[in-house]
This record gives sequence, structure tokens and C-alpha cells, in this order.
Amino acid sequence: MLANVVKLRDFAELQKRESLPSGVRAFDLATGGLVRGGISEFVGRAGSGKRSLVSAFLASLTRQNHICAVVDSTDSFDPVSAEASGIRLSKILWVKCGGDPEKAVLATDYLIQSRLFGGIWLDMSLCEKSFLDRMPNSYWFRFKVGLKDSPGVLLVTLEEPRLRSAAHQSVVINKEDCEWRGDSNFRVMRDRNIGLETIRPRQRNATVQIQG
Repeated sequence: MLANVVKLRDFAELQKRESLPSGVRAFDLATGGLVRGGISEFVGRAGSGKRSLVSAFLASLTRQNHICAVVDSTDSFDPVSAEASGIRLSKILWVKCGGDPEKAVLATDYLIQSRLFGGIWLDMSLCEKSFLDRMPNSYWFRFKVGLKDSPGVLLVTLEEPRLRSAAHQSVVINKEDCEWRGDSNFRVMRDRNIGLETIRPRQRNATVQIQG
């Protein structure tokens, strides 16, 4: 009975929130888009395509002249690749955290409280599992409260689900196939199909193609 009450509460909360088109049509059709003023969690193993998907979201947001921030916990963000994927670097604040996830969490908190950003990407894909195991769930709920009624969205990338009910969306990413172009000596990945499994707010599967 309690589980049903929680689900109804979550549903009512989502009904009040405005959706934000992600710029990836297949994702929007499958999920209704990103949640404005909310947290979207994207989970998958290394190479699954979760960061490519979030890059596509940032490309769309920056094309619409939204100022966005990338909180790079392990200094793995590549601006050259980001620009090639369509992200306007002039609209990006890149926060390098030197491999210190605590700095990444603190920086994200400051960015959320500023309410200046259309999108904030907290990339914790390569963070040590021990830190994530120790990280109190209250941090995620602090982010959730800080985002309430704000115009932006927090995008979090991880290798496994962590946010639980603090996330308005939680999506598992699975790589399906890629298209490579060029000769055998120099091949470039141009298109990638990834599978989405939406585990929050409802379970649904879809396939999304990311180009570029």
C-alpha cells in the first residue's frame, strides 16, 4: 500500500512540471522530454553512449542560446569532440575538478543555487565507486530542492543508478550498434544507435540514433 502511495505522489509531482524538449526527437517521444526544474539521471557502462546522448542535449540547449555548465569530475570532457557534436562552446562553462568528486558536488550546488543555467551536466561516470557509496542521498535531494521552480535541468551521468527518488527521470543506456565511416586506416564513428530503458517514472524501452 505504501509503495502505491509513493508512486501516486511521484506522478502528481511530475504532472506539475514542465517538459523541456531535449533536441533528440526519439528521446522526447519515448520519455516526454527532459524535466524542467528537475534531475535526469543517465546510467550505463563505459562506452554505452550515455555521454554522447547528454552531449546531444547540450548541443540543442546551446543552439537555443541557453548557457550551460559541464561539471567534469575527472577532467575527461573533450571540448574538440564536444564542438564537433554541435555544442556551442561559447555557451559552456567548463568546471574542471581535477579528479576530486567532492569539488564536483560542491560546484554543482553553487551552479544550481545561481539559477543562471539552462542545463548543468554533472559527469560522475568515472568516479570511484567508493566515493559514490559514501555519498549521502541528502546531497541529491538538496539538488532537487534547489532546482525546484528553476528554468534549468540537471543531467547526471553515472555507471549505475544512484539517485533513486531524488531523480525525476532515470534512464539506463545500452549501446546497440554504431556506423563507422572512412577507410581502414582512419575510421570515424558517425552514427550510434543506443537503447533506452526508462526506469523512472515508468518503465519503457526505445532506440535513439545519435548523429555526428
